[in-house]
Amino acid sequence: MKRFAQQPLIAAKPGAAKTALLGSLALLLAGCASLTGAPATGGATTAATAATAASAAKPKAAPASTAVAATKPPAAAAAPAAAASGPQAAARPGPAASGASPNAAAARPPTPGAPPPFATVTKDAKRVDGFLPLWTKDEKTWLEIPAKMLDKPFFLGSSLATGLGERFFYPGLMHNEQIVSLRREGNMVQLVARNMHARGPLNTPLARAIRESYSDSLLAAMPMASAPHEDSKALLVDAYALLGGDLPGALTQLETMYRLPYALDRSNSSIVEATTQAEGTHITVRSHFAIQKLPARPVTAPGAPPPNPAGLPNPPTVVPDARSLFLGFAYTLAPLPEQPMAVRRADPRVGYFTESFVDFANDAGGDRRTHLINRWRLEKKDPAAEVSEPKTPIRVVMDRNIPEKWRAPVRAGILEWNQAFERAGFRNAIAVEQQADDATWSTMTGIRMLSVRWFALEGPGATAVGRSQVDPRTGEILRGASIIPENWVRIDRTRVGDTQPRLATVDAWAATAATARGHGHGHGETDHDARCTLAEDALVQADFAFALLAERGELDPTGPEAERFIADSLKDVTMHEVGHALGLRHNFKASTGVTRAQLRDAAFTSARGVSNSVMDYNAINLSLDGEAKASMQMATLGAYDYWAVEYGYRQYPPELEVQALATLAGRGEREPDLAYATDEDAAGPDPEANRFDLGDDPLAFATRQLKLSRELWQRTATRTLRADDDMAIYRRNLQRMLAGVNSVVPLATRYVGGLHTRRATAGSGQALLTPVDGPRQREALDLVVGELFNSASFKFDPLLMSRLGVDQLDRVGRNRFQTDTDFSVSEEALKIQRRALDALMNDALAARLADAEVKVFEPRTLMSYAEVQRRLQDAIWSELSAEPAARGGRRDVDTLRRNLQRDHLRRLASGMLRSAHPQTADVPSVHRFQALALQAKLKAAVAAPGWSDMALAHLTDSLAVLGEALRAPLLRQGI
Repeated sequence: MKRFAQQPLIAAKPGAAKTALLGSLALLLAGCASLTGAPATGGATTAATAATAASAAKPKAAPASTAVAATKPPAAAAAPAAAASGPQAAARPGPAASGASPNAAAARPPTPGAPPPFATVTKDAKRVDGFLPLWTKDEKTWLEIPAKMLDKPFFLGSSLATGLGERFFYPGLMHNEQIVSLRREGNMVQLVARNMHARGPLNTPLARAIRESYSDSLLAAMPMASAPHEDSKALLVDAYALLGGDLPGALTQLETMYRLPYALDRSNSSIVEATTQAEGTHITVRSHFAIQKLPARPVTAPGAPPPNPAGLPNPPTVVPDARSLFLGFAYTLAPLPEQPMAVRRADPRVGYFTESFVDFANDAGGDRRTHLINRWRLEKKDPAAEVSEPKTPIRVVMDRNIPEKWRAPVRAGILEWNQAFERAGFRNAIAVEQQADDATWSTMTGIRMLSVRWFALEGPGATAVGRSQVDPRTGEILRGASIIPENWVRIDRTRVGDTQPRLATVDAWAATAATARGHGHGHGETDHDARCTLAEDALVQADFAFALLAERGELDPTGPEAERFIADSLKDVTMHEVGHALGLRHNFKASTGVTRAQLRDAAFTSARGVSNSVMDYNAINLSLDGEAKASMQMATLGAYDYWAVEYGYRQYPPELEVQALATLAGRGEREPDLAYATDEDAAGPDPEANRFDLGDDPLAFATRQLKLSRELWQRTATRTLRADDDMAIYRRNLQRMLAGVNSVVPLATRYVGGLHTRRATAGSGQALLTPVDGPRQREALDLVVGELFNSASFKFDPLLMSRLGVDQLDRVGRNRFQTDTDFSVSEEALKIQRRALDALMNDALAARLADAEVKVFEPRTLMSYAEVQRRLQDAIWSELSAEPAARGGRRDVDTLRRNLQRDHLRRLASGMLRSAHPQTADVPSVHRFQALALQAKLKAAVAAPGWSDMALAHLTDSLAVLGEALRAPLLRQGI
């Protein structure tokens, strides 16, 4: 076999042809989209780009260790290709190149096609030393790359510096970190993301094999700005050419969120700030994204169904012209820790984000995947002391943009974690400082700092985020950010449209998880691939509680009680997001460790909270009317939080650590207070792993939520409005009530076919999977059919239904023109009912119910898929079995029931006709059996007298549809 040596893409010999080819390659990698060639009819886009060019930021005065510049891109700047993850080994930066004399290269003219001399390019430029020295002149910024830095790995982190106020483009949001290196190829410099997926022993044949088996990724490529320095051999590159491209993958995120093909307009983008110190180099880029025209709205035929909005363009609503927008990106380039931090292995019983990789050095067999927890570096000043101050505390900086009024609860939420660290052996592990109002530095840049920031958010809800970026070699957290939305302090002060219940959420951001993984930790399977929605959903909860307390007269919306309620909520959300930035994942089982009696005990909830973890999505602990009152929110850490911090941060003698950690983690198998389940569990069949429940019985909590929801509407319906009151309160509280009913659906339906799950080892003697017992499943199904499939649950006073006001001033505005002021109760009810049917008429449920038979000794006590469908059908079509109306009366099927029955019929036919996988073979047979039974009942009903015209038309049509489905040929695989 012929062998081929790996060669560079372009030969190393310099020359004009080679330089031209390299330049072409740089432009090809850039994928640059400039709007300078757009026709004059571009209108606002042309105006926007011109205005941007005219208002480019001027250089700011810089301290001695800082250079600041506003930099325009070169005419042929190269840009990055797609971003990815990268690999690792520590490296120290080489010495900074010395300044060059302008006359050093004057005696020798440059070679044709070669870069100009270093001294020529940097003549009259200002140099600032640092990790990567900066050169600035006029509006140009160059990075000096010491010769020893080439091919040496270092840290690259980025954050969104300026955002859009919507669609998860929030300033302070961290992107994925990369371990990168700078590589020279001829007269080009490449920024390469190193592959960290697979690792092996250094300087061995196996290490060579790994390098040959796994590819790095090219992030950017640019021509050298000058020839190497004559003495130090340092290289010079244009800083914008290096970092001005789409490194964070914003183009994909923009297209996902807005369904518009925005392009990066590099000619109207620039560097707005550049600083450098020994700890790192920080560059902020303002990038312009534009599209020449917005697509016209689709035209639909009269009577045709509207197009699916998920696939339609949905332009930004908060920019002056949706064809043009700016995003800022703050980049931090820093050396990796010279001494890697001691690693700590992850344990599935304790919830930490992980740095995961394949370790080829593991020759012991079994799983080569290695999972290291993400944590900050903490070392005791006095290693012998049980509790000691740390050598270097975790530095937390509260940004100056946090309003002074709310700084106290934010600070309290941060410092609450010191209690857990002290139990783990560190006193004052977290040091909080307030950024000065006149500070000249940004909390979005820097290393070994956790910033807590405020941001403005448009529209409904709120999304707080806690993210961190790590050293992939060890899992050491190098920088973090917790960002809190301003909406959080506007409970009960939103517009009517902002309170629309989230009945069916499509998380568009999840589609860009590769470039924005939730809280952004780790590279393994336990990453935040689903973003944290604590604040968004918790704000709905808090808003509901606020409204109910106001209706009861227990809280004045403008009084001090309201301020305390908001401050307590703000402390709660701060604890949660800072917990993420400390390395902790969600724990959606924590609330089940507190009994219902304890939730009504004011002394208990004051000392212990309403849950065993702030990392749960805890509901508001509202009392029923007449019940004893207790703390409504988490005001302190829970038992699980103390235990988890101890697992991650307590120090042990090296020879004792493995056994000590195993013993510590083993407590999670024995102590109910330490039960743990996270995001992937909350999406599974365990009815105790829930978001926004409280207490040891989620089904009982669901019943409470129904009562509280009805109380809110009952009190709203009976209140007396002043003559000048806005009747929008009726619509707002009706929507809150429906959102409360909707929250019951997953709590109840997950018991049907549910599995109690545990995270345990063989030595515990515990079952990992236990089906929910039959009586409990039937109790949950009774709640669903009795409450959610009952028209009476959605019947309201017609007088109030005629007074569902809207915000008249909000109906017309930018990208908003609301013509329909009606509110469809039947449509909202059907959304809730469909959510229940989605859970109770699907293949996954059929498979779980069938599999449960082999997991118990008495399978006859369990529910079967056939029983579930029979009970659903009897409840949904109960009119067919009702006694005939009294003489002279009329039998009817109301609008809500007709909608529900049609939806059920569609699902019944679909499950009957499609071919099934062997694991779900019960579905078509059960659906056909139920269809035949329903057909017989429909025939009898249609033949009976007394139906209203609308009911008879509905039943006749249903019978016809069902008959066609039963007559349709069925394709059976393998027959």
